[in-house]
Amino acid sequence: MSEVKPMDWRIDEKGVWEIDRAHFSTPLSGWFREIMGPAFGKGFAECTARIGLLLSHFEFRYPNGLPYMQPVIVGAPRGAKGLPPKPIFKVLCAVHPSMRGRLRTLATAFERKPWLDDVRRWETDIRPSVTALHLDLQRTDPAKLDDDALAAWLGKLHANAFEQYTNHHRFTVSSMLPVGDYIAHCQEWTGLDVGTLLQAVRQPTGVTTIAGQQLEAVVSALARDGAAAALLDDPDPAEAIRLLAAQSGAVGATMRAYLEMTGRRLVTGYDFTDLTALEMPALIVRTLRAHLRGTRSEDAQRRAALAVEVRDQVPAQHRAAYDELLAAALAVSNLREERALVCDFWAFGIARGALQELGRRLASRGLLESPDHVFDGTLAEHRALLAGAGPSAEELGRRNRLRKTLTIDDAPQFIGGQPSPPPPLAWMPATVQRSMRATNAVIAALFTEGKARHEPACVRGLNASAGTYEGRARLVLKPEHFPRIEQGDVLIARSTTEAYNGIIPLLGAVVTDRGGLLSHTATVAREFGIPAVVGTQTATQTIPDGARVRVDGTRGEARLM
Repeated sequence: MSEVKPMDWRIDEKGVWEIDRAHFSTPLSGWFREIMGPAFGKGFAECTARIGLLLSHFEFRYPNGLPYMQPVIVGAPRGAKGLPPKPIFKVLCAVHPSMRGRLRTLATAFERKPWLDDVRRWETDIRPSVTALHLDLQRTDPAKLDDDALAAWLGKLHANAFEQYTNHHRFTVSSMLPVGDYIAHCQEWTGLDVGTLLQAVRQPTGVTTIAGQQLEAVVSALARDGAAAALLDDPDPAEAIRLLAAQSGAVGATMRAYLEMTGRRLVTGYDFTDLTALEMPALIVRTLRAHLRGTRSEDAQRRAALAVEVRDQVPAQHRAAYDELLAAALAVSNLREERALVCDFWAFGIARGALQELGRRLASRGLLESPDHVFDGTLAEHRALLAGAGPSAEELGRRNRLRKTLTIDDAPQFIGGQPSPPPPLAWMPATVQRSMRATNAVIAALFTEGKARHEPACVRGLNASAGTYEGRARLVLKPEHFPRIEQGDVLIARSTTEAYNGIIPLLGAVVTDRGGLLSHTATVAREFGIPAVVGTQTATQTIPDGARVRVDGTRGEARLM
């Protein structure tokens, strides 16, 4: 069977499209492609309207399965490639109803602090209701459903995945804007680089999520029960987990609660093709061991010292304002880290189980070459296949091979030209310039990467999380590479997500090709006190699996030893 080379990168729509290198490195599954763009747009647009940004949302297209995005600006024609002349832009700001309304809302953003309302809404409404929903959904065993019931169940899980991805992005701007405000002010006051400034934007003992609290409860129970802790040494990790969950008393109760809340969540990435925690029992066992051996008090002291060093650079007359800015940035930390874990990663993990059952059925009937080819179909195609129609096994096999061989390194960064810069601050009304500075700081910290500097034994990037560490490199490019991670490894990856939170205690350091200083990699590493270098562009090509590597997160480099 001949392979089709993915050489056509056209998008037959106006405007500039930029590939999303910060979050994805390979083509997306069928379900994710049909959910991502509409759900992201819906949730993000709600958030930007609430705050008042002229950026409404992003549209997505998927040539060869890879995600390309285009900003949708309030008042601008779709696909516009550049800014209008300054006089016209200023007139539009004054007379265009939508632009004028947004700017009026944005002018009061730092008085209203809508992000604090979003934090409260998250904690009192969204998180508890979504948690209860997912606990209920995962009680259904898709293997016990007949074909008609499975088709209906897939539709329900698809709709929930759409809603939870929307939920995630209803809070994206709120979880970031106070951090951008902190960066913009502190750079002006201190002249420090963003990587150094962000060392202070982390909780004294790390972000406290519900999942993290449950893990700590298991570890605490194990620390008090030596016989139960010894079960972690069982040569079969799945059996060790089963035995721990079957224990009476605190160990069994906390372990069952932990697995119920976290076992079905994605761990290796964003997509339905990624693995859940329960699919990697060895990693769960190693994580429990790592926590049992943890030294959080020493880490807390180092965090406090880094925060003091940053504050000392702020001129005395600005320190009270600095404290307020830092407190505001810290107030959204849990919102930033938890929403993916509770919403989309959990929804996608539950849906993954149903898709796997569908894949087994279709493969047994000769409708798929392999069960995992199910991930390359859409919901409508899956329903058709259950009814005896739909795409051929050959077509789904072709899509699968493309998804497993193509990477963002094979794709152009832009399609349709080069993007224009945002309007200069001087063009904006004085009442919104603070908000615009904060927004620009966030965008720069999210997407600006290091400049590739090729050396035979060293990669350099951004100083994402301070500290130094030397250990064995563990190259992770695919979900199936995750179970190889062991205590003390240095993770070398294209990028990471919030899903990696569970394995961070195993790691000595992290180095990635992609991501800026507010990427998930950088943020999570800072919260856990793990040295990290991001945006190297070449780490996965330069550092071999198993090599000895020294990571200096303060200087932003990783060197082969």
